[in-house]
Amino acid sequence: MPVQMHHPSLDEVALSAVFAALSDDHRRGVVVTLAADPDRELPCSALSVPGSKSTRSYHWKVLREAGLIVQRNTGTGMTLRLRAEEFDARFPGLLTNLLHLEGITPAPEGPAPEGPAPEGPAPEGFTEPNPRT
Repeated sequence: MPVQMHHPSLDEVALSAVFAALSDDHRRGVVVTLAADPDRELPCSALSVPGSKSTRSYHWKVLREAGLIVQRNTGTGMTLRLRAEEFDARFPGLLTNLLHLEGITPAPEGPAPEGPAPEGPAPEGFTEPNPRT
């Protein structure tokens, strides 16, 4: 019987987990590769991530728990698919900007998506930038 893997609801995913997942060059490369065709599932073996099988499995787990991918057991292997549409609904513009920063797509047009206004006081030690005039 195949092992069931946990795929969190994107409402459960913290932005810090996403940034931690994307901080690794290899995992970021997987996201960029999957973003080339976000509706397609790729076999894990088709992705060039160096290391042992357990190291690659660890990378898939980090990406899965950050809400970036869906990992599916096909019986003879595993496939990965980017959760692009769902992810973009939860974190608007993040994938678009990542792909731009990686040199894959042109800069997004228009203003950045507006999110909720920050609540509460600024973090301790934070000062507003002093605009040059």
